[in-house]
Amino acid sequence: MGAGYVPEEGQHIDDDDDEKDNDNEEDQLDIKLMEIAKKLKLEIFDLDEGVFSFGCKDNAYGLEVVRTEVSFADGKGLGLTLTEMAGAADGRGLVLVSDVSGNAAKANPPIHVGDTITTVLADNLRERTIGLNYDSTVEAIGRSKHMAVGNKLTLELTRVVKRAEIMIEVDDGSGNVHHVRSLAGENLRRVLLRKGYGLYDDATVRFDMPQVRGSNCGGEGCCGTCIVDIRSGRELLNEQDQHERSMMRNFPAPSWRAACRTIVGADNQSGTLRLRTTPQSARRRPQRLE
Repeated sequence: MGAGYVPEEGQHIDDDDDEKDNDNEEDQLDIKLMEIAKKLKLEIFDLDEGVFSFGCKDNAYGLEVVRTEVSFADGKGLGLTLTEMAGAADGRGLVLVSDVSGNAAKANPPIHVGDTITTVLADNLRERTIGLNYDSTVEAIGRSKHMAVGNKLTLELTRVVKRAEIMIEVDDGSGNVHHVRSLAGENLRRVLLRKGYGLYDDATVRFDMPQVRGSNCGGEGCCGTCIVDIRSGRELLNEQDQHERSMMRNFPAPSWRAACRTIVGADNQSGTLRLRTTPQSARRRPQRLE
C-alpha cells in the first residue's frame, strides 16, 4: 500500500491480512524458484575461458531454449526482476527470473518466472550470461542496453520443462508388438537397445565402408545400419539432417530412419510412435511359393 493512500469511506482495510497474503505469495515464489534451482546443474567445459552449460539433474525434466526480444524504446526498464539462487565471489552463480512486468511482459515468445538468461544480444554485441552470478548478469545486461541501437535486446533463455512421455510400439518381425515408454528428447537407438531390441542384421552394408557387412559404428551416426521403419508418429521425431538423408538414399522407403540420429519427442510432444526394426531384413526375406 503506497504512502499517502487514503481509503474510501466505508472501505475496510486489514493491513495484517494483506501482509499475510504478500508473505504467502513470496513464500510460494521462493519454493518454486528453489525447486527449479534444484533441478539445474552447471556443467563446466572450460573454467579458464568461462565456457559453461546447464544440464538437468532430474531425468523427468529437460531444458528448453527460448529466444525472445524485449523492447525498451519507451525509455523504461526491461521489466525483469532477477533473483540469485547461488553465487560465488569469482562471478559464477545461478540467477533466475522472479518477476516479469512492463516491457518484458510484452515479449513474444513470453518470458516465464524461473527462466534463466543465458545470452544477451544487442546488434553486434553478444554477452554470455550462463552460469554468472547476479552482479555479473546485471552488468552484462547493462552493457548490452548501452550498445543497443534500436532500444531492443534479444534474450536467450533456458527453461526447465517436464519431459513429455511417448509410447513406442515396436514390431520386431516376430509377429508380436512390444510397448516401450520413452521420454521426450531421448535417442531412439539408445531407447531400443536399452530394452533389448535388435537393430542390426548381418547382411546390411555399411554406408561409411561399403565393402563391410554385419558390423556397425556403435551409434556414431555414420554407418546407416540401425534402420527402423516409422509406420506412424513421424511428427514426434526430429527432422532428418543432410547426413542422415545421405545415409538412407539407397533405401527405398521415405519412412525409414537411422535410429542413432532420431530423437523421440523432439518438440516435447507426447503421443504414440509405431515402428518396425530391421525392415531391410523383411525385404530380403524370400517369399514362400504356395
